[in-house]
Amino acid sequence: QDRSEATLIKRFKGEGVRYKAKLIGIDEVSAARGDKLCQDSMMKLKGVVAGARSKGEHKQKIFLTISFGGIKIFDEKTGALQHHHAVHEISYIAKDITDHRAFGYVCGKEGNHRFVAIKTAQAAEPVILDLRDLFQLIYELKQREELEKKAQKDKQCEQAVYQTILEEDVEDPVYQVISEPSQSFAYFD
Repeated sequence: QDRSEATLIKRFKGEGVRYKAKLIGIDEVSAARGDKLCQDSMMKLKGVVAGARSKGEHKQKIFLTISFGGIKIFDEKTGALQHHHAVHEISYIAKDITDHRAFGYVCGKEGNHRFVAIKTAQAAEPVILDLRDLFQLIYELKQREELEKKAQKDKQCEQAVYQTILEEDVEDPVYQVISEPSQSFAYFD
């Protein structure tokens, strides 16, 4: 699959990429990152789901979209937006080591982190790759923007220095043009 910058920008613009999935659950976690933290939370949520399944309940069917706006989770039946996590709120993505169709991510602000566990209709790997590509693309675009801002600032600073030199008093000997030679030279034939 083409992973050029132009293609990725098109891919994540607007509504972005959409995946069919089921919401395993959401769990409060103690930190912003960590494989063990995520795996423990995944197992806890799967245990809750197993208990609910024994009572005849099922995981909520959802559509997951990945775009420049972040991750959005919509109810499959109603189309209602259930959750929206902006890119800057997502601090960690983890695969479920026991199920190739499950993954999760940690989101939220300091002291209020949540792990969102999702089971995809197909393998979770393409979703995880899309998230990685999105984060990498945003990082690279931000870096370029910062470099352009710095270059613009440097250029403005340079122009200000030249302007100051031009506006300074002409009597300044450093910038004074000498019109008459200080010594005479005689040429002999």
